[in-house]
Amino acid sequence: MRNTLNVFGILAIFFTWRLCDSITYKLTNVKCESFNKSWVTINECRLKAISRNKTIFNFNATFHHPASHIYLDYELLKRESGYKPWLYKKRVDCCRFLRKPYDALSILIWNIYKDVSNLNHTCPFTGDILIKGMYLSSQKKTLPFPTGEYMLQMSWLFYRQVQFVTNVSYQFIESLF
Repeated sequence: MRNTLNVFGILAIFFTWRLCDSITYKLTNVKCESFNKSWVTINECRLKAISRNKTIFNFNATFHHPASHIYLDYELLKRESGYKPWLYKKRVDCCRFLRKPYDALSILIWNIYKDVSNLNHTCPFTGDILIKGMYLSSQKKTLPFPTGEYMLQMSWLFYRQVQFVTNVSYQFIESLF
């Protein structure tokens, strides 16, 4: 009986280790655009290849005026002969969310960005907003997706006006063999 449990434990460790290697996220494209340059200037928005399977995202924007009514409209799209209509579509009150996170999908996305950004306080936001070295990995707990290409479209609204847009495209590959 004890040998059976030992074999089962070793197999469980092997399969979970193998499963972590079989899931791959890769950032493929990023596009940022400011619609009101007197309010928001985007200084840097680019991907940088670190290795064959790791690409990092760097973002630097300057908010010229204090912003305290910030909303985020985001959509998650899947590419199938062009990007199909949204899989998820949400509007989040960012100031309320930073005080107390309230939406499950937004919490999953926030967990990816929070460790690599300087967004560690509540509103108002002013000055430089930085994201340095953000990458997707299988260690981060995310939703299970089918293999494919996805895009996260984010529209940032200050006082109910779209100020800038950030589109992040990535590949999700799950190979169980």
